[in-house]
This record gives sequence, C-alpha cells and structure tokens, in this order.
Amino acid sequence: MKNIRLERINSEIQKHLSYIIDNELRDPQIDAIISVCAVEVTPDLDIAHVFISSIGTTPKEEVLARIKGAGSFIRGSLSKHIKLRKTPRLEFRLDNSEEYAAKINNILKDIKYTTSEDDEDND
Repeated sequence: MKNIRLERINSEIQKHLSYIIDNELRDPQIDAIISVCAVEVTPDLDIAHVFISSIGTTPKEEVLARIKGAGSFIRGSLSKHIKLRKTPRLEFRLDNSEEYAAKINNILKDIKYTTSEDDEDND
C-alpha cells in the first residue's frame, strides 16, 4: 500500500507544477497546451517523475526537451511554492497513457469483430 504522505506530496507537486508551467514558464517556442498528468515521488523524496502530455502544433518530443531545459527554473519555482525539506529533482517524461489506451481499445475491437464473425460462421 502506498504511503498516504507520499500520495499527498505527489498531488501537491502535481498541482503546483501545473500552475508553474501554465503561468510562469514563458517559452515562445512552445505552441501547445501542457498538462501534468501524474507525479511519482520516490520514498526518499530525492526524485519526482513528472509525466506530461501536450496538445498543439509543437511536437511532443520538442515540448519535452524544452520542459527539461527549463527544469532548473521549474524546480526553483517549485521550491518557492511548496515547503519541503528538500525539493526533489524533477525528471520529466511523456505520458503515453492515451496512446496505450487507444491501442488496447483497438485490440479489443479486433477481438470483438473476430469473435462475432466466428459466431456467424458457426451458425
């Protein structure tokens, strides 16, 4: 079972990172809406894995590279927003849950169509 304290810290960091990226990060090269989907902090609070997603004309990989480039600014701003003994190092990653869900959905559709066709052949 996950530690309740870690879950609260994850939630607070996610909330503040969303605010920082939306309101304080000014990068004219990014033409996208960026969403912080999830945050997973290690038990020692040393590293926070931040899963982001973006929608827009800027490719997701470029958005990720730009966010990583602004990582020290984002971490410094986070340390002002949230009071922890030490601010975790931020490791940004692309959130692929939407693509994974779409892939699973397509597989399930294929299974459904294949099974319904097999049922029709048996009749």
